Amino acid sequence: MLKAIEKGLAAINNPIARAGEYVGGFFLVIMTSIVLLQVFFRYILNSPISWTDEASRFLMIYMTYLALPVIYLTGKNIAMTFVLDAVEGTRIGHLLKAIIHVIALVLFAVWIKFGWVFFGTGSVTADSLPIPMYVIYIAPPALLAITCLAALQKLVGELDQFIHFNANNKSENA
Repeated sequence: MLKAIEKGLAAINNPIARAGEYVGGFFLVIMTSIVLLQVFFRYILNSPISWTDEASRFLMIYMTYLALPVIYLTGKNIAMTFVLDAVEGTRIGHLLKAIIHVIALVLFAVWIKFGWVFFGTGSVTADSLPIPMYVIYIAPPALLAITCLAALQKLVGELDQFIHFNANNKSENA
């Protein structure tokens, strides 16, 4: 049953993560172009553009949160793994990973709660761009909610491997 839930979550998460990866990559290209444009105008033409810092900051915020699901699903996030490496391929390793995913879900829930509260303060307009700040403030709670689906998928997978652990078949369970 857990394997079916994990596959169902993967059917939802994989296309969302892939789309976030592509959109985030596109935002990275735009952000880099804006920063290079600002450098050109500021240091070559000696006439800085007022909106580039804010635009690149907003793109960075969206790029970061759009990339979270694919980073979480592929395990590419920054981590200190010396404890997990010591118990890799064991039942306790799967239990520890499941606990880590639960902690991540709790952290994401708190982040979503405070992000939603902050979103409520976004009725002002950005300083140099005609963008209401709620467009920016919605990114953390909305995109972290999507990341919760990725964490849930990983949690279900680890629980399945913990419950159906087979010490003789480490490649399947690792």
